[in-house]
Amino acid sequence: MSLFVFLSAVFVILVIGLFLYYKKSQNYNIQRISNYEIYSKDSFYQTSYYPLEQTVSSSLYQPVGVWMGRLILPLKEEREIKDKTVLFEVQKTDRFHHNLVGKIVNLQWSSKPEVQEYVKTVTQDVRFTQETKKSQKSGQVHPDRLNNWKKVDPLESLAGARGQDDVIVMLKNPAVVYSEEGKKIYLVIKREPVQITGRFYGLVTIIKREKKESDRFLVRHYNQSSKQFDDIPETIRIPQVPPDRDGIPRSTNQNIEASPLNSQGWYIYGAKGADGIFVVQAIEPRRILQLKPDEVRLGLKAGIYYIKRKIWKNTAREKGKTKTVLLDPVANKKTEALAKWRVGDRAIVIHTFGGIGGKKAEPTPMGMVTGHFAYGIARVVRDRITNELRFDIEYQQVYAHNPDGIIAGSIKWSSYMGDLWRGWLGTRPVCDIIVKLDAVTEDYNFDGIKLSPLAEFTRQLNIMMARYRIGDGTGAAIVTPAASCVQDSNLALYATIKQIEEDIESNPQIQDWLQRHPDDPQTLRFQRLVELGRSLEKNLIPWRTVRSDWYYNNLELAGTRQPDSLILTFIKAMTTWRTVMPRQAQDEIATILLKNGGSLWIIRTNQVGGFDPDIAPRATTAFRR
Repeated sequence: MSLFVFLSAVFVILVIGLFLYYKKSQNYNIQRISNYEIYSKDSFYQTSYYPLEQTVSSSLYQPVGVWMGRLILPLKEEREIKDKTVLFEVQKTDRFHHNLVGKIVNLQWSSKPEVQEYVKTVTQDVRFTQETKKSQKSGQVHPDRLNNWKKVDPLESLAGARGQDDVIVMLKNPAVVYSEEGKKIYLVIKREPVQITGRFYGLVTIIKREKKESDRFLVRHYNQSSKQFDDIPETIRIPQVPPDRDGIPRSTNQNIEASPLNSQGWYIYGAKGADGIFVVQAIEPRRILQLKPDEVRLGLKAGIYYIKRKIWKNTAREKGKTKTVLLDPVANKKTEALAKWRVGDRAIVIHTFGGIGGKKAEPTPMGMVTGHFAYGIARVVRDRITNELRFDIEYQQVYAHNPDGIIAGSIKWSSYMGDLWRGWLGTRPVCDIIVKLDAVTEDYNFDGIKLSPLAEFTRQLNIMMARYRIGDGTGAAIVTPAASCVQDSNLALYATIKQIEEDIESNPQIQDWLQRHPDDPQTLRFQRLVELGRSLEKNLIPWRTVRSDWYYNNLELAGTRQPDSLILTFIKAMTTWRTVMPRQAQDEIATILLKNGGSLWIIRTNQVGGFDPDIAPRATTAFRR
């Protein structure tokens, strides 16, 4: 580490700390409306606009998930602490339970020990602090309906995260259980619901706007036979969403048909409105999720250079454009690099977004754009409409309370990025780095003893996200230079490394297997995992001094504590300075994974969709010589 980089880190942490302190003190003195309250007044945003019983052409549209529905928080007086459930309005089921569509059933966690252990870990009483109440007045969305509730579990914190029952989710393989008397129906789940937008999705290219100022557009659907956009035309709605409290609409339909991405098509997510016209609630550019990169760069040196110098280059000039680049440190040919990515593959996503510039620029301390950081899981799937390979991205968002009503949790790309009211696709530059590295992304089986680094990482992130939703009982997740999305997301990574180490070291059967199979491919892969763990730990904790809140992860979480003093905040931030700035963390971790043989797929977007002349993309800041 150079002295210049270290001093830069000191300066940045001090400036950001002072800026956040000033911003918070200013915000708390001004009562503001939340963006969520603004969006909620839009009829197209409201769940009641979309009839429960509706059909779409199966040749043009596919359901977003097998099981989908709306979470409903029960009234406080109707809660059953011992047999805890939330309500679930069923919108889509598998083919065996279509009779449940339109019904309100009970949703609850599985009684399996590992599930109940997770639920117990994150279940807490919620009592808003004065800090939380002040934050509410400044327009941040906190789980107000959960205030003064006892033993709030992770389903309740998800259902009650916003002021209305408008959280739409998909469930992964729920079990359908009927009560003994047959009067109650339960959906029993083992994994956290995934937040989604829309019930159906199709693939279209936009032909033209129906008439000036109209939100109706003529589109043509993708034809599975011809593989062109020459299927039947349809008139759909792409709503122009209202501006947020800073005067910036989160998306715009202006000139969307002129976007350079239009020729390759848009996945449109939504449902039919009361008048039978399909309403787009989220968009997803087909081009960026295809396994067809714009560039392939081979070799470790070329990969590191691209990460450090090229990813965010000329961001402002790239407004409205995208770029995908595949980096492979070991492949000799482009075809070899591409062939590594196959259907069913899983990979880690490292996500950052930048800032908003232009006429309606957001404030930046000393010109620095902090941005946001998150992890996620990507899968290579075969698309149900085109039959081509594409990425299916599910973010694991450790997300502080905010004015938009974005909820910490598992969120599909189309919902977190593409949602017309809350998504960042149209207003911020974004970088997603998808990393495939067999040492991490493939499971281990030692004579029946199975270990999954990816499953453990997901478990740690689930704990983080559930605790963020209720602020560890305070009702607020608070951002400081030492306590933020990037710090706590990487705390989950650190906790994963330590847990895997403990699982291996404490199990004599695994130790015996490794000694008996020194040259087995799995042993060699495991050795690479150990080396990777050491590299990551050295990066996450450069001074080799573990912060108490990282060491005792089960006791306290950085972003959900009450604020530390300015001096203590600074000390903690410096202890893990490489994970203070989102871009710095993304660059450092991506480089380590590349050096350890990882194949990296980079997706960059720069305010994509319709064109808003009042904003411009700003790259997020990193420490540089």
